[in-house]
Amino acid sequence: MKLAARMLFLAGAIAIGFFLLRAAPRDLVLVYAIDEQPRPTGVAVDVLRDGETIRHAEFRFARGAPAQVRHPVKLTDGSYTLRFRLEAPGRPVATVERPLTVDESGPVVVNVAP
Repeated sequence: MKLAARMLFLAGAIAIGFFLLRAAPRDLVLVYAIDEQPRPTGVAVDVLRDGETIRHAEFRFARGAPAQVRHPVKLTDGSYTLRFRLEAPGRPVATVERPLTVDESGPVVVNVAP
């Protein structure tokens, strides 16, 4: 009887540990792949969850953005939307949305081309 109670307690503790582990923010590096020409001089990104902005970043480049822009963030597991605003000289501002699913840590490459 004591062994069964200990095993039940241990199983419950493991289940709670997994739940808390999934709720903890993960360290991610979002890598924005920018293929369009001319390269944008301004890139703004909003990270949305359930339609609400939870992160915002802006990047400015005097000579145009590099082919990849790195953006370190901490996000919990789940589904997100990335909304980009790309500003380039002589072109209208382009808005691009991409889905993002977080379920592991590490770099995530996102194609930003409209």
